[in-house]
Amino acid sequence: MRATVMIVDKTIDAGLFREQFPYIELVEVDTRLDQNRFVDARQHPPASAYSNTAAHWRSACVFRALAELSKMESISYIEFPDADGLAFCTLQECRLQGFLAEATVAVRLYGSHTALLHAEPRPLSISDLHLSDLERKCLRDCDCIIASSAALSEATRAAFDFPEHEWSPRVVCHQPLAALLHGSSIRTTSAHSEQRLVFGSEFQRCGRPDLFVRGAIGFLQKSPTHLGPLTLDVRGVDIAYREQIERLIPRRFMEHCEFIYDAEWPELDARVDDATVVFAGAFESAEGRAVVASSRGARVILNRANPAFGEGTCWIDGINCLKFDGTAGGLVEALERNFDLDQTLRPVELSEGALPWLSAPRHRAPWLPLEKAPLVSVVVPHYNLGGHLPATLDNLAKQNYRNIEIVVVDDASTDAQSERVIEELARNSDPRIKVVRLAANVGLAAARNVGVRHSSGRYVLTLDADDLIHPRFLEVGVAALENSSEFDIVVTPAGYFLDDEGPPSPGATANFCDYAMFSGEAVVAGLLENRFSTATALFRRSTMVRFPYIESLNCYEDWSVFMRMCDAGCRFIVTTDVFFFYRRRPNSMVHAPRDLARQRIEYSDLLRTSSSRELRQKSRYLMVGLGAAVAGNRAEVAPAVVEETPKPVPTARDVIGGLFGPGGPYDEEVVFASLKASRWLERRAPWAIQGAMAGARWTWRVYRAVRSLGK
Repeated sequence: MRATVMIVDKTIDAGLFREQFPYIELVEVDTRLDQNRFVDARQHPPASAYSNTAAHWRSACVFRALAELSKMESISYIEFPDADGLAFCTLQECRLQGFLAEATVAVRLYGSHTALLHAEPRPLSISDLHLSDLERKCLRDCDCIIASSAALSEATRAAFDFPEHEWSPRVVCHQPLAALLHGSSIRTTSAHSEQRLVFGSEFQRCGRPDLFVRGAIGFLQKSPTHLGPLTLDVRGVDIAYREQIERLIPRRFMEHCEFIYDAEWPELDARVDDATVVFAGAFESAEGRAVVASSRGARVILNRANPAFGEGTCWIDGINCLKFDGTAGGLVEALERNFDLDQTLRPVELSEGALPWLSAPRHRAPWLPLEKAPLVSVVVPHYNLGGHLPATLDNLAKQNYRNIEIVVVDDASTDAQSERVIEELARNSDPRIKVVRLAANVGLAAARNVGVRHSSGRYVLTLDADDLIHPRFLEVGVAALENSSEFDIVVTPAGYFLDDEGPPSPGATANFCDYAMFSGEAVVAGLLENRFSTATALFRRSTMVRFPYIESLNCYEDWSVFMRMCDAGCRFIVTTDVFFFYRRRPNSMVHAPRDLARQRIEYSDLLRTSSSRELRQKSRYLMVGLGAAVAGNRAEVAPAVVEETPKPVPTARDVIGGLFGPGGPYDEEVVFASLKASRWLERRAPWAIQGAMAGARWTWRVYRAVRSLGK
């Protein structure tokens, strides 16, 4: 067997690597480079297009590196870490165009960014939410999931809220291989009064250095004869957090503490020898470090609340480790037990299971080329865009995929040019074109619904009358959905082009003036931004019939339909190539100026009609409203600004940024934190919600009464 290690954005001594691992190939990926975006007629967006989604860009770079590697040698198994969503683009391309059709794509549970969000307090940003969506989609779309234990697998499943029937059949339990790089000690060191106490985890909040310090100081206070130092690795740690932990140490114990600011890994590993190493975190992937420490003969103390160290794992209390209950007092007791009883411990023994690259299940069906081309219906709603509609229809006529029908829905156009174009189409003898003329203007959402009802294809594409698609989009999308019956929608990044310039030619090494990027099943970030898709996506017709556009919405109707589909469990495939070309017109719906009050109404209407049932219930909807009200009050007291120059027409990004940026009416941190808090309250303390709502009503009545007296 041959093996390749792909290192992403890390500096490594290639010569030393070859010396240590002569039979393993090293591939280094530097995501600061464009990574052949235009090779093989691709048109991948540049790094600057991935606003708030740097992880998405990095995954695209990894895909391109794998594509180049696959040209030189066959690949049968790929294993990604669960953190940072690096597998995202590779997994999508496997579904899209049969990329690595014979390979198994696995994701190993080490410790995702999402797990950290569940385990520690931190200021949330929209980037955190996007990254969580990418990590979730990687775990949902991969062929198999590698976990060190069933307990860790179940904890991860619960954190991402996956249904068990989707998760469990793909899980393979396999221990980390870290010990193989270090060898294994024959015995564990004995405890003694000068033994070093080492904080074994990374110095971050979820690793609980605060718990380690509290427990270790408590032990030193009860055992004044212990002379060994407390050792913490603080390299690259946030200074404010490090100082916060240092303040937990009484002055008289500072001489016992050893903070490592600058050291190489061999030196750090050596400090584990003849030491007691504590892993205090309740949810972190520290098992690799614990395995290394135990294999070097260290005495290991573990938090039994951590799924990586709990029941059903290879860690057995009193045999190869000591465990405590996750409290500072429990850690004091475990340290006393460690030094007073000096129990004989042995190095951990990793169970020998089948290697996942030989035994992992592969649930992805074999990739088959299209033998029959099912009919695709392209629904084109039209209202007063007669100057652009012919170009859009000509674009559809040049599609590589030929079995299409075009349903043009004229929404009672009023300008002469549009009426003339529709008349000519109605007289057209092309059997592929249907023209549906509405007697009254019904709006974009309703016009699309009419088009879907008049469609006959197995698949439906909605395309506005002034936009264009890549000649290969239907070909690629149909092949993807025909080969992946469990997926429902294919979405693509959008490339914006100026009305008077037109898009770059397919395959041209040129950038668009702007981009819109999507992640498909944006279950977290999708509440705050439309990261599902734009108006153009390829759907199974049955999905469109099940989820019609909400016709009462005057805006965000596409965001609405994707939100409802995602909430129902529909699955998306996301292209890396730009297949949709969005015409930027100054007077289009997206760029038409709207005041803040209207934006609030439109977003509130979106939540009211399209968010999940749970969000609309009780405190969740109330808290979202409160977040908007607080931001609104801040805006109302701000001094008015008189502008003497005309305001520029806001872009889509300006509108979204104003709504969801810091201090905006729908600040993502306020909304996300409110949702998490309300979920917990509704599950654990429904009486608190009822009391809070009753209190709010009573307070409002009192306020109105006092205000009326004042008048």
